[in-house]
Parts: sequence; structure tokens; C-alpha cells
Amino acid sequence: MTKSYLFIFYLSFAILLSCNKDDDSVSISDRGKALLGQWEYTAIMTDRAVDFNGDNTSNIDLFNTQELPQCAKDNITTFTEDGPSGKPEFNVTENNLACDDNSPFSIVEEDFWTLTENNSTINFENRGLFRIIELTKNRLKVESDDSFDGQEYIMTITYSKK
Repeated sequence: MTKSYLFIFYLSFAILLSCNKDDDSVSISDRGKALLGQWEYTAIMTDRAVDFNGDNTSNIDLFNTQELPQCAKDNITTFTEDGPSGKPEFNVTENNLACDDNSPFSIVEEDFWTLTENNSTINFENRGLFRIIELTKNRLKVESDDSFDGQEYIMTITYSKK
């Protein structure tokens, strides 16, 4: 009797281990479709500390500190298959908390995008490229080269699908 319980236990354990826990994974060839939609920030990090807000405190975590204003952290990033221009469009839209003189839900950045380098890079016409670190159906993690106040750094942005 003990052997049959052990067999059932090991069989159940093996079945659990064989299940694919990463069911929201996206193949390289499906990245273009997976990017489409609205994304919200969940993390913004840099590879070296920067002081964006001028408070004499430098941080690498820009999302969970006061380096970026709250009104920028709630922006929505959208990738569309094609817009009025007939090209795939990228835009960043104010959400409820609008910065400066912008109205809530107004577009603060617009561009056109394409996937290149075996669908591992998002190229834009007017901004620096995004290197895709991770892309699932619900999560996008990219990095880009940037500079501020003469200091070059790599910014890593993590989004979740809205």
C-alpha cells in the first residue's frame, strides 16, 4: 500500500513539474503583436545614480523615489499596429495626474516604431531605441541609453499591460 502512495505522490509531483508555468510567454516571432496595447510603468531604474529633481540626492530607482514627478509615473504608453499615418505608432499619454500645463489624457509624446534585430529592438523615428530585455503577454522590460546633465546611463523601464 505504501508503494502505491509513493508512486502516486511521485507521479503527481512529476506532472506538476512538467506544467508550463510561463503560460504568458511570447515567441520572438509574436513580439510585434504582443507589444500592441496600453502599458503602464511598474519600475524605472538606471545603472548609475542620477539626480533628476535637483534635490542633491542621487538615485538609481526613479519610480519609487521622488526623482520623477508622480504625474509622469502614471503615464500610459501605447503601441498601435497603425494609426492615421498608416505606420505603427507609439505614444505616451498623460493619465489622471497631468504634468505642467497638459490636460489629463493628452498625448505628451508621439513617434513611429518598428521591431528590428530579430525582434529584439524597438526602433523609433525620433527617440532612442529600446532593447527588449523581457516581453510576455503582461510584462515588458526594456533598456535604453540616455544622458542627463552630461552623465550617460542606461535606463531600464518595466511596464505591465493595462
